[in-house]
Amino acid sequence: MGGRAPQPLRLAAGFWERHDVRLALRDRDFGSLFRLVAKYGGASQTQIAIAVGMTQGQVSTIISGSRQVTAIDVAERVLDGLQTPDDARMAFGLAPRLAAARENLPTVVVDTTDVIDGRRQLVESAELQLRLRVDGRELVVPLNRRAFIHGGVAALAEAFALDGLADTLVDVATHPSLAGRVTFTSAAHLDEILIHLGRQWHELVKTHNLLGPRFALAGVRNQISVLQSLLPSVGESEEQRGRVIRLGAQYAESAAWLYEDSGDMKRARRWTLQALEWAYEADDHKMLAWTGYRRSQQSAAVGAANAAEVIGLARAARRGEDRLGAPMRAALRVQEACGRALQGDERGSQTLLDEAHEWAANDTVGDARGGHGSFCTASYIEVHRAGCWLTLGQPRTALEIFERAIPALPAVYQRDRAAALGRMAMAYVKDEQPEAAARTAHAAVPMARDAGSRRILDEIQQVGAELVPHRELASVGALLADLEGEAA
Repeated sequence: MGGRAPQPLRLAAGFWERHDVRLALRDRDFGSLFRLVAKYGGASQTQIAIAVGMTQGQVSTIISGSRQVTAIDVAERVLDGLQTPDDARMAFGLAPRLAAARENLPTVVVDTTDVIDGRRQLVESAELQLRLRVDGRELVVPLNRRAFIHGGVAALAEAFALDGLADTLVDVATHPSLAGRVTFTSAAHLDEILIHLGRQWHELVKTHNLLGPRFALAGVRNQISVLQSLLPSVGESEEQRGRVIRLGAQYAESAAWLYEDSGDMKRARRWTLQALEWAYEADDHKMLAWTGYRRSQQSAAVGAANAAEVIGLARAARRGEDRLGAPMRAALRVQEACGRALQGDERGSQTLLDEAHEWAANDTVGDARGGHGSFCTASYIEVHRAGCWLTLGQPRTALEIFERAIPALPAVYQRDRAAALGRMAMAYVKDEQPEAAARTAHAAVPMARDAGSRRILDEIQQVGAELVPHRELASVGALLADLEGEAA
């Protein structure tokens, strides 16, 4: 008598938000992922195999650790078979799968043609129309054609895609010859363009500090497109090319940080490398140091296993630090202190934080006018001192510092406030105060959500996972219910 066919694999909505699942994705550990699918999805190896297009034997060898998944096409097939949501795909390092949802997304149409003699022809008019079709309604937005083309079609598309709103861009996207290059008529004209873009960078930094990455990222990508379009016009002029790519490195590093804050580490690493390449060509010592700082931060996200690399990158960035601005010198010490804490070096960590205060910024504007690291104020340093104590296993000491430092954060740094509250909530967890942990984490949720910071939301999800055993407490139950909505 034949056996029953295996039932389709079904995973609960909250599965992909589990901390252990996220770790498996970030480590690209399919053996752990399959074990978690079996444990929390009640799936057999045969069910997993059917879902991901493998044999049961192949799944078994992956779970046992004797086989690894390294080919990106196989990894994509596995995640597609498990119906992995976009935020979990990005945690792994893959792009969101927007194509699968195109039928439900609005259409973006850019009209760059006119009817001439009964035929539609491309025109070089000063204005074009952006038509958004959403739920059967059409919105028409007039745009300056030259500004739009030079700003970059891809940047506009990405601005919509960040909120899952874009489907297609037609006409301009299918006629790349329209993009051309950004030309300038004199050295003075180039000066004005670069001065303008430099001012815009400060405004975009402030936008991120106030509102989060999704509101700043499209603007950063726009300006990178303009700078890239300038490069053909500067030709072989070393001085002019150097000025363009120096500013390009500044924008590329910002793009890296914004993608990192959005939870897209693959693009974050790519833009960090682009910033490093441009900074090296421009012989920009400050930007080389700052990209080292960012790489140290990205390495720290892995945890104690990367402590030596975190410290090494931060120390390397401090070479020749007499050429660096005071805020950057402070930020580099804070970053090395975090690495020391990961290594269990209490004294080294605290000494570096004390030194950082000598270089602390005094910024309440949040637009980095004082240079990279302007966010590294005295209160920022103390928030990270608390974080170091938490890493060192002393949550009570961390809480005492959090309580003093968080209210002192400048009002413009709302994203930093949300991140600090998330870490404070974890300190309450470690100090066995679940209700205080839930209330603190819940206060951070709307700030992180409004900012679109996937990174901070992931940290809050970790707090929620730790609090599951206390779900009967009202404050904990309310937090978990809210986070379930986030997962959905």
